[in-house]
Amino acid sequence: MRIRNAAIAGATALAVAFGGTTVASAEEPTAPKQEQSSNTGSSALEENDGAEKDAAKDASFSSKLNTGLKLEGDQEADGQAIFGSSKDLESQPKWAKVLYGTTIATAIATLIGMVVGPLANFVQFGPFSR
Repeated sequence: MRIRNAAIAGATALAVAFGGTTVASAEEPTAPKQEQSSNTGSSALEENDGAEKDAAKDASFSSKLNTGLKLEGDQEADGQAIFGSSKDLESQPKWAKVLYGTTIATAIATLIGMVVGPLANFVQFGPFSR
């Protein structure tokens, strides 16, 4: 009985996980329209602004995030300076500092989860729960 319920639950989970996926279709890029106009100073500036807006629209999320937060994504980081025995975070780019902080926070959350979860399970279902 339990094996059958587990099999049904697993099949349901797979159906829910993969049932909502759709086939991605790529849109063919269209060539920009060539207008027959004279390139004055203002029209050239407008064309340049339009090109920047199109580039910003086509940019990936990570490049938008890097641009918006000024994380210095074009600079390289030194792993020895970040995670080594003598830390030198001041000379590292901002993205490396954010990554280091996220790593520390995740490690702390993992350790808390490894202690609190089993402890709560023991208190709730252990020998003294009745």
